Amino acid sequence: MTSATTPKTIRLGGCGIQREGVAADAITPGMLVVKNSDGEVIPHDVADQEGQPAFAVEYDLTGRGIDDDYADGDNVIYDVFPQGAMVYAALAASQTISEGDKLTSDGAGRLKAASDTSFVYAEAREDVTTTGSPGRVKCEIMTGRGIA
Repeated sequence: MTSATTPKTIRLGGCGIQREGVAADAITPGMLVVKNSDGEVIPHDVADQEGQPAFAVEYDLTGRGIDDDYADGDNVIYDVFPQGAMVYAALAASQTISEGDKLTSDGAGRLKAASDTSFVYAEAREDVTTTGSPGRVKCEIMTGRGIA
């Protein structure tokens, strides 16, 4: 893909509320994140569970891009996005996603196809297939909407 079709930023449209915290694990920009009991930021760790649409974004103030991971102990920048915002989110491996598919947490900070019992975070805005490794998907935040 060219840079014309592959975004260089996680924020694709709309404004999130920017937050910052200390990473308690490695975090890739685009991952769904949550704070642990110590107040540190970790990849969202329970599959299909309801939560805030908070996604790690690139630390562009220091020249880092979407492929530059945060390490354990780094200050991680993340945005809490409102419904309707567009995000270039991390997608789990072995997913075949079609535009319009509902997406939920895979329990490791990435999105996956939602089942009818999942909490829906977003809706895909493109067709994407990942094989043995994770990828990313352009999606619209739909938090709180059920799949039915």
